[in-house]
Amino acid sequence: MERRTFIIAAVAGGIGLIEYSYLTRWMNGLRDPGGFSVKAYEKYGAEAALVAITPNEDFYVTSKGGTPAIKAADWRFKFDGLVAHPFTLTYQDVVNLPRIEKDLTLECISNSIGGNAIGNAKWTGTPLKPLIERAQPLKDAAYAVIHAADGFSTGHPLERLWNAENFLAYQMNGEDLPPVHGYPMRVFIPGKFGMKQPKWVTRIELVNKAYLGYWESQGWSDSSERLAHARFTDLKSGAKISGRNFELTGYAVGNLDGIRSVELSFDDGRTWHPTSLFSNPSPIVWTFWKYVWVNPKPGDYNIHARAIDGQGRVENRDPRNIYPDGATGEQVMKITVA
Repeated sequence: MERRTFIIAAVAGGIGLIEYSYLTRWMNGLRDPGGFSVKAYEKYGAEAALVAITPNEDFYVTSKGGTPAIKAADWRFKFDGLVAHPFTLTYQDVVNLPRIEKDLTLECISNSIGGNAIGNAKWTGTPLKPLIERAQPLKDAAYAVIHAADGFSTGHPLERLWNAENFLAYQMNGEDLPPVHGYPMRVFIPGKFGMKQPKWVTRIELVNKAYLGYWESQGWSDSSERLAHARFTDLKSGAKISGRNFELTGYAVGNLDGIRSVELSFDDGRTWHPTSLFSNPSPIVWTFWKYVWVNPKPGDYNIHARAIDGQGRVENRDPRNIYPDGATGEQVMKITVA
């Protein structure tokens, strides 16, 4: 496999995802759950999660097909449908709008528990809300359909589109978007899985009823809210450790409610211990946690990790597969203390 591309395709029954990504070995050290090291960023303290940027060439890529070849000079963005003032913008028009930079952790809905289809980048663009205000949605506008140049589409309730976190992006980590990441323009709706945030965006159309997009029409989640989940790093299941004090580390992500806490259990969920969220800068960026396991007794352990979001909702205990709402459930590490 030469491309760092996750080609998504329908499988038997027409409802699955084929994620060749899980077989690649190119991912920002996220080649496996133990490859990315939260521990390596501890020295940055509260800023650690922001410093942990995934290079463009190593950021995971998901597409429904190939990468369209688009020239910025030819690209147009339309905002129309049930609006009082439809308009069309060129690439330069968008670049000339008020400029923002946002750190955002993006994750594919087909990322398995402890998987590697996740990355963090600094995105440059312009807020979406002023464009909605410019268009002036009509009273019966209820849903936004987002169209992309590769034929992909998805929908959002108009209320969700108004959120101030949403934006159009044209740069990634200080460079023009790479073609595989949506050049010349993509849209972000933070708090959702990646399938609801199209690359190569060309149009936002307001309609009066719900719209099922490319993947939603095959049974995948229409809301695609990323529920809070905690994951280990710097440790592989089956590891043997020794010593008086052992530091466990990892990250957690969720939706716009953010991460309130991450807890660990060393007795299969009977009791839970709070970790230290040493870097928790924003609900739209991964949260880094650590826990010092003091003088563990020799033996075999199943260590569970769970996240609790800003609304107090606790991550499910039982693992759930990626279809249709994204994988969730506690990650468990089998560890032997010598």
